[in-house]
Amino acid sequence: MLIAYNNLQQLFHAYQYTRKALQTYRRQMTFFCPQCLEPVHLKIGSYNIPHFAHHTQSQCPKLFAEGESKLHLQGKIQLFEWLQKLGHQVKLEPYLTELSQRPDLLVALETNNVALEFQCSPLTHHKWQERTTGYEKNNIQAIWLFLTPQRYEAINGIRKISISPLLQKSFMTTSTGLPYLMTYNAKTAHFEYWTNLLHVHGHTFIGKVQKIPIDKQRFPFYLPTCISLEEFQQYWQLYKHACQQFANRRLLHSKQGVQDTFLRSCYELNFSIPAMPTYIGIPVKDGTAISLFASEWQTMLLHFSQQLGLEPYELKIHHIQDFLMQSHLEYTGQAVKAVQQYSLILNKIEQDQKRQDICEIVYAQLFAIAAIY
Repeated sequence: MLIAYNNLQQLFHAYQYTRKALQTYRRQMTFFCPQCLEPVHLKIGSYNIPHFAHHTQSQCPKLFAEGESKLHLQGKIQLFEWLQKLGHQVKLEPYLTELSQRPDLLVALETNNVALEFQCSPLTHHKWQERTTGYEKNNIQAIWLFLTPQRYEAINGIRKISISPLLQKSFMTTSTGLPYLMTYNAKTAHFEYWTNLLHVHGHTFIGKVQKIPIDKQRFPFYLPTCISLEEFQQYWQLYKHACQQFANRRLLHSKQGVQDTFLRSCYELNFSIPAMPTYIGIPVKDGTAISLFASEWQTMLLHFSQQLGLEPYELKIHHIQDFLMQSHLEYTGQAVKAVQQYSLILNKIEQDQKRQDICEIVYAQLFAIAAIY
């Protein structure tokens, strides 16, 4: 931890002093944990950031984990001082008695309090949910700011990226409801925005990665805005390439043959696997609610509609429910919306086929996909 009470009952920020001064204070003062009020060690060292640690026998670590990395301590200090420079009322590592929780930072805004958690170590979904729920029950907004994964530190621009399930839980949304992710790189003192997140399959997304130095960021954080059609065309090419790769792999490696619902649907619709129609494999809002690859469920939907003698945009809610259940897909409101979005795009393509490129139609449907600045 970065702070402790001294024997004068004052909060003492160890990182604000030189190591020489801290050696003097360590001889002259006794320090206590702000949470359990038990004595703690002032650890100075020559490599790690000066900080406090409990004695071995203390029970307090059951409530407040120790062994923080240098990057975690460094990042908390950077964020704390940045918020102070912006003029915000911010507390470093405050212990919230009513929650038995200790956020990295607590920011007091005019309308609400914000707990800012800079997460550098692995965290279970249960623990994340438990801590988030604790804040929400006490009218505190929780913002999880994860450490930028090392493999993404050097990347920039539009590309295909893998986002872990936990990071997906920390997605933020624009005013139009579209997701984006923001991480923090304590080594370079940069916020990294992963915007324009277009779900491909599983944990794979196409996104635009951009960096903002901490001295250019504001709080509340900058919100992403819309990308251009020219940028979306790069997305379109990456997405369609991924769809074609999926279809080719399915043809080569499926062991079910005609029992494979996707391949059977392709055969019944007279689709050529090496050259799937351009209207198959289209990204839609809420598409993450359907676990199958877009090319797969959209082909199956067209086959299902053909069997009913209907166009996809003529399907009613009960038809969509039957489709999802027959396809062994979870029936949710979000999944229904995804099917409806695709049906609307198909209808638009049919109406505007001679006047408008499919990419432009899809872009119009996803107009608010996020980009920063």
